Amino acid sequence: MIMKIRILALLFIGLLSAQASANESMSNVEVVQIGTYQGNASHFVWFSATPEECKAANPTNPVMGFSETQPGGKSMLAILMTALVNKRKVDVQASGCSIFEIYLR
Repeated sequence: MIMKIRILALLFIGLLSAQASANESMSNVEVVQIGTYQGNASHFVWFSATPEECKAANPTNPVMGFSETQPGGKSMLAILMTALVNKRKVDVQASGCSIFEIYLR
């Protein structure tokens, strides 16, 4: 019984570590352009660099994005606008082409 619990625990930890490795981090990148469609909460962001995972997912047009309706979405838009206007660099956490965290440097 104890052996089964250990095996299940190891499998669970393996799944968590595989999930965590799917996220990519970009440090010290510039925001080049921000785009959106009128009446839509989705925003598209072009950075001075693009993660390999995003390039692989969409090789012809690797554009990163996020939704204003996701948790922290309005804050991400404010940080991106600040970085774009003031020419500040940011650190970005993404999964594929989806941004889920951004920090002003």
